[in-house]
Amino acid sequence: MDIKRQALLDHLLNQGAIQMADIDYEGNILYSITDKLQQVHPDLYAELKEQYEDHMFKLIKKGPSTMNWRINV
Repeated sequence: MDIKRQALLDHLLNQGAIQMADIDYEGNILYSITDKLQQVHPDLYAELKEQYEDHMFKLIKKGPSTMNWRINV
């Protein structure tokens, strides 16, 4: 990761706009966002919101057949 990206991550962490959440199978850190991200970095917040809405739209479009269900009979 380059110095500029690392500085941005450090800034967002220090401002409480993101939090370390987990580590993926490749060893990359995963982050969760907080409500402060919208104030600290509105462009990043808008980008993440757009990605989220796109993923949710695709999931909704596929319908319930894409999920696993516990069916009580």
